[in-house]
Amino acid sequence: MSVRLPSALTLLLASLALPATAGDAHFTDEAAFAAAAGSLSIEGFESFAPIVRSSAAVLAPRFTLSALSAGIGIQDGPDSPSTGFGGVATDGTHWVSVYLPGQAPGTLRFDLKAGSRAFGLNLSDLGETDGTVSLSTDVGAFAGGVTLLSYPPTQGEGVVQFVGLTQAQAFHHVYLTVTGIDEAYGIDRVQLAAVAEPAPAAMAAAGLLLLALARRRRG
Repeated sequence: MSVRLPSALTLLLASLALPATAGDAHFTDEAAFAAAAGSLSIEGFESFAPIVRSSAAVLAPRFTLSALSAGIGIQDGPDSPSTGFGGVATDGTHWVSVYLPGQAPGTLRFDLKAGSRAFGLNLSDLGETDGTVSLSTDVGAFAGGVTLLSYPPTQGEGVVQFVGLTQAQAFHHVYLTVTGIDEAYGIDRVQLAAVAEPAPAAMAAAGLLLLALARRRRG
């Protein structure tokens, strides 16, 4: 027997549904990524004062960036506030500088303030030593990681490259891993496609409506 939901409940449940987005895919072309991801929020680090590389996290409005091994800081020029190692800004004048002397820089973690189904960023001065670049998420198709760039062939100083992914399942954490030894590089133009998450009050209201409907049918 079919059940007819009250119109108010139908509208509320529809409002809780997340919008459809691109499926599982990875990109090294920024234009193709943008076309697949749709509406994006972009962080260019322009509001940050220069910060010398250290183990401290970078607290951006939409995410926290932490280095699990390498030092990270904010550059606003080739030697301000420390040596930029060829990194460049690709969105304004500021960028994140990443370096671990004599070792691979390892993994950076992006803790997102809201769930996202798309993530991408520009990398500069990367690929001067042999190694790989991979992205992974905390859940979904890319939880096991995907390698997006591989060297050799090695790149020249200051070359800008893009890596990104879209995923059907929303994620809250992204991991960027670079394996090249003594590799210094820059990060800029981090892009996210945040998804609306049901507010607790709306979910509670939907639950109460369903409970009232069940009681009415039993009465």
